[in-house]
Amino acid sequence: MTLYQLKIFEAVAKHLNITQASLELHASQPAVSQQLKLLEENYGATFLVRHSHGVKLTDKGRAFLGAITPVLAELDGIERQFKENKNGKTPPHLAIGGSRSISVRILPNLLNAFREKHPSIEVTLAANESSAILNHLLKAELDLAVITSPSRVEGLIYEPFGRMDVVAFCLPTNPVAGKTLTLKELAGYPLVVKSGGRIENMLASRGYTMNFAFRCEMSQSVKAAVRAGLGIGIVYQNAIATPLANGSLKLVNVPELKEMGMKSVIAYDGRKPLSSIAAEFLALLHKETKQSEKFDKLISPISTLNGKERKESKLQRVSLKTPRKYPSLHPRSVA
Repeated sequence: MTLYQLKIFEAVAKHLNITQASLELHASQPAVSQQLKLLEENYGATFLVRHSHGVKLTDKGRAFLGAITPVLAELDGIERQFKENKNGKTPPHLAIGGSRSISVRILPNLLNAFREKHPSIEVTLAANESSAILNHLLKAELDLAVITSPSRVEGLIYEPFGRMDVVAFCLPTNPVAGKTLTLKELAGYPLVVKSGGRIENMLASRGYTMNFAFRCEMSQSVKAAVRAGLGIGIVYQNAIATPLANGSLKLVNVPELKEMGMKSVIAYDGRKPLSSIAAEFLALLHKETKQSEKFDKLISPISTLNGKERKESKLQRVSLKTPRKYPSLHPRSVA
């Protein structure tokens, strides 16, 4: 049993509705439900019964509420007393963690937009492997995290954030722009990848002799090399979202690359309430999730019917006044 669990139970008992209690507590519904479950398991009793319009207290639930109400009231009084005696105000602080790729490509922009709305806030951004970020969450060193390929840890809440799809892309003037290729066919074209990264390793493990014509240190360099006409680039889709949107680069549809993508999730400690500032940033992450889903639909690969192009996204239609040359238009033979 924790104080947070008691406050959750009190709020749910007051509203008899988990959604309304979640709003009051600045917590997600899954977090509230999980803590209620842990509380009941701790006492081996059923305090609440769910129905179509909310919840209702059992006899044991009413007795439990009567027992904890004076305790919570006394604790609230102590908190008010000592908070009133504080001199000055501490600026709000937001500590966010992320997997390395997400901390580079996604979180900085979101945090920058968040700080424009809250200029006085102090922000910490931690980048590390997912397992290390989860440990920071458990130690209450972070408010929220966005990570890839997470392991399930008791006490943490996970919510879907998005996918990091692996895509092939090229100049709009490339003959394969917008076409559908198998991975074996793609392997014969000059490819541009990030050196030593996960994508290169996964491509190399597929059993084909990949034509890695150009390796770069960063995804931005991969993008620049493709623009210079050095080959077909392969990166995570979010790294080229802007040029895809404005039509300066175009996807090559390789269905097998979809299998190499990674799911990302939002993670936070469900054993304690989020601060108001962390809850607001969580809402921003939810908004970003919805926007990413809409964008993914817009730049989805061309659908085909009997091998012929049937429909093309508006974002992929582009005309260039000065066509660029592309080396090795024909793939080399692939073993």
